[in-house]
Amino acid sequence: MRSHRHPDDRQLPTGAAAPRSRRARAVVPGIVGSALLLAACGSSSSSSTTSTTRVPATTTTTTAGTTTSTTRATTTTTTGPKSTSCTTSNLTVTLGSPDGTAGAIHYAITFHNSGSSPCTLYGYPGVSFLTAGGNQIGAPAQREGNLTPATVTLSVGGDAYSSVAVTDPGIPPCSSSVNAAQARIYPPGETQAALAAAPAGGIAVCGSPNTANYQSAIVSPVSATSV
Repeated sequence: MRSHRHPDDRQLPTGAAAPRSRRARAVVPGIVGSALLLAACGSSSSSSTTSTTRVPATTTTTTAGTTTSTTRATTTTTTGPKSTSCTTSNLTVTLGSPDGTAGAIHYAITFHNSGSSPCTLYGYPGVSFLTAGGNQIGAPAQREGNLTPATVTLSVGGDAYSSVAVTDPGIPPCSSSVNAAQARIYPPGETQAALAAAPAGGIAVCGSPNTANYQSAIVSPVSATSV
């Protein structure tokens, strides 16, 4: 049998496959390493935050010639101006002219947002009537029970409304009346009151009812429209 000489001087039988050289075996890891490097470079990118609620993020992993893509969802949040409850210091509160009906005189209450940002009002204001010297006349206004409050958003310079109905003190069981020069008004949810001047001539309020359940005044919840 003929033989040929291998570079390492060992004789191999004719027809036998010659082993790969060290150089040839070293090529494969080099190729895989290059593929991994290219995959790593290709997977790195920059992204910017948008107002989209959910943004898919894809991660690419290459292992031994096999590429695997994994997608996960990320959440971004975009916020805008928020409205908070109106505070007394940011409101201008005024009483309107009298509007008479049978048995009561109605006065519109206007809450004007004089602050620098939007705010909200919800519920009933607190109302009581005062003399020029600041003494309270009778009991505070009671809440009108057949109305459902709603949240009112006041833009800067915007208004919300309520109404107080003052029972005609000339109708029994009221025994005497006092002329109110101003009203003490608490915006809904506030513990600090605003003072609103009464219309010209003042407001006649019952100061001495003969029954415990007498309602000298009734107030409505704030509304987006004048009531």
